Amino acid sequence: MRPFCIATIGGILGIIVGLYFRGIALFVMFFILFIIFMILLFTKLIKKKGKVFAIFLISFILFYSHICLQENNYANINQKYAQKEVEVQAIVIKDRIEKEYKDVYYIQVIKIKGQDKKQNFKMVLNVKRQKEKKILLEYGDMVYFKGIYEQPDEARNEGGFDYSKYLKTKGIAGITTIKAEEIKVVGKNQTGVVARAIHDIRQNIVAKVRRILPEDIANLCTGLLIGEKTQLSEDIQETFRKSSLSHMLAISGAHVSYILLGITTFIQKLKLHKRWGKGILILFFIFFMALTEFTPSVTRSCIMVILQLLASILFRKSDTYQNLAMSSFIILLINPYALLEIGFQLSFGGTIGIVVFSKKLQRMKDDTKKEKFTSKRGVLVEKTLHKVKEMCMVTLSANLVIIPIMMYYFNTISLTLFISNLLASPILGISLILGMIFMISFLILPLAKLISLLLYSVLQILIWIAQVSSNLPFSQILVPTPKIWQILLYYLVLILIFFHKAKLFLQYSFMLKYRKAIIAMLLLLVISPSILQIIPDNKLTISFIDVGQGDSMLIQTPSRKTILIDGGGSETGSFNVGEKTVIPYLLDKGIMSIDYMIFSHFDSDHCQGLLSVMEKLKVKNAVISNQGEKSNNYIQFLKIAKARKVKVISVQAGDRINLDKKCYLSILFPKQELIKENVLNNNSLVAKFIYQPKPGKELSILLTGDIEKIAEKQLIQMYQDTNELQANILKVAHHRF
Repeated sequence: MRPFCIATIGGILGIIVGLYFRGIALFVMFFILFIIFMILLFTKLIKKKGKVFAIFLISFILFYSHICLQENNYANINQKYAQKEVEVQAIVIKDRIEKEYKDVYYIQVIKIKGQDKKQNFKMVLNVKRQKEKKILLEYGDMVYFKGIYEQPDEARNEGGFDYSKYLKTKGIAGITTIKAEEIKVVGKNQTGVVARAIHDIRQNIVAKVRRILPEDIANLCTGLLIGEKTQLSEDIQETFRKSSLSHMLAISGAHVSYILLGITTFIQKLKLHKRWGKGILILFFIFFMALTEFTPSVTRSCIMVILQLLASILFRKSDTYQNLAMSSFIILLINPYALLEIGFQLSFGGTIGIVVFSKKLQRMKDDTKKEKFTSKRGVLVEKTLHKVKEMCMVTLSANLVIIPIMMYYFNTISLTLFISNLLASPILGISLILGMIFMISFLILPLAKLISLLLYSVLQILIWIAQVSSNLPFSQILVPTPKIWQILLYYLVLILIFFHKAKLFLQYSFMLKYRKAIIAMLLLLVISPSILQIIPDNKLTISFIDVGQGDSMLIQTPSRKTILIDGGGSETGSFNVGEKTVIPYLLDKGIMSIDYMIFSHFDSDHCQGLLSVMEKLKVKNAVISNQGEKSNNYIQFLKIAKARKVKVISVQAGDRINLDKKCYLSILFPKQELIKENVLNNNSLVAKFIYQPKPGKELSILLTGDIEKIAEKQLIQMYQDTNELQANILKVAHHRF
């Protein structure tokens, strides 16, 4: 029996129930108490199973209570201060994160004016940049300011990004945005001595690396060595994502194993007693976790190494499954919201895959007949092939578990991940070893500069591999967002494939007998949403997508035709609303193709999101009006349309587009003679979407783009003696407000 494995499973389920099923919490608690009572009553009859259930339920209750208390705490803070002006005294606990128009800090709130109790929660402090006054806060500064407390946004679209939950994974309750002139620094170095020392070491490493290496290479180096990625360019991060190498930017097991090898070799040279050496290693890994700010992947790797070292010191056998479970148990006990972190899920998922499946895949490989070599050259080839196969097995094992997670969060799968990982893994190892030597050589600056030349070349090769891999065909394939039930069925299929000889299945012989049929049926269920997506359901669905500035509307007709009208955007800022909001929304609904894309006009806040959709998804037809002005967005649209072979339909008042048998689009505006005043807005495409399920029955939506008063007057004059402007739903032009 592995108690921590059972306890961790119980704890994870407790967190999930506490987060998503609190409405049935009372029933669940009574049910749990009843089960515990029954276990205690019959524990003599079922000693072993009784212990298993007891561990599971105690852990379930512990973590359920833990997450409920945390949820109540955040709810109380937000209810107390939301949208109210607060006077705050706080300590800066994270260095500045530089954004386009503001500086972002994490702060630990100490005191709020009007509250007797000492406060103990974290906030995000946004400081707007001003030309008149600039202020750069430092780690450990005690600050005083007055501002409006804001509750973080929850998901604004179905399946969208939940900022509130993201901040909870960081232990943060709310947000305040102020001007630089509204903040005062009232103290310095207010953090603990140990925390300050570790922070200074981290900043010293970053500063020296950036002083010696060029900017992009320095940022990659600090990301690989200590997890400092705040200054790493979006281009490099995107390149690593597309090439399936983003795990290399998150310090994990591979990084820790190289560090372990390096430190162990150094300790052996000192000829210390083995126990003393292992004790030093444990202290170093505790320090390393703090140095890398306790990110889930680092913490998981380091705790597993520490537990392995402790087992060796105490002359106990180390159990990888127990170590893995214990590390997740500790992380979740400190912060149960860590379960929601992508890094946590990928790190533990990948490790579970390697631990559980690599040996099974290796056995499958070993069962195949292979040729034996006798010559030295042949033996070398055999060893090389064995190493390559081993690396492929490890990569495959990890990806068997994390592929659904990648699909869920990033809507991508890669068919080239074996190539990129085979090429990059040896270079990563060399980079980490050189990086460690480079950091040690800071004591002798000329030596550090000499090593930096070699390190620079190796990191350039790593970037080059990522770039080449990201441009390979099928390196990043977009897929619809899988539902949770699909992911669970996928894992059940894995269990049936790899664990069909386990005791559980041997007890139920019918599962073993019909295993292949059950697997086929489950796989059919997993892919069923994609099949159903193309089957007409005789329903009209209209969705308004929250894109911030601008508009976006999705219409799905009874015959499953998809019409996307505008896509939001912004003239300023680097946030790509198409990639970050519209495409994820479409993929969450299983939509991979757009039949008709309607551009009301080519102002950025209406068309930018659509341009991104055109680049990533299949768009069959793009509907536009005559252009009185060839804007940059329009020119870009024409280029994308030509490259992606999108049919461009130019329309004017009086035209009609038949979408399917029951739906059509009636074009009401603009006329052939365009309005000269504010050309883009006033010549927006005005259309009426009409759905006629039965003769004499009609649903209509009037779409008005960004027309202004002058265009509205023309519309009224054109259709004053008709019912063309009457509709069930009016999409109001936002310039009316």
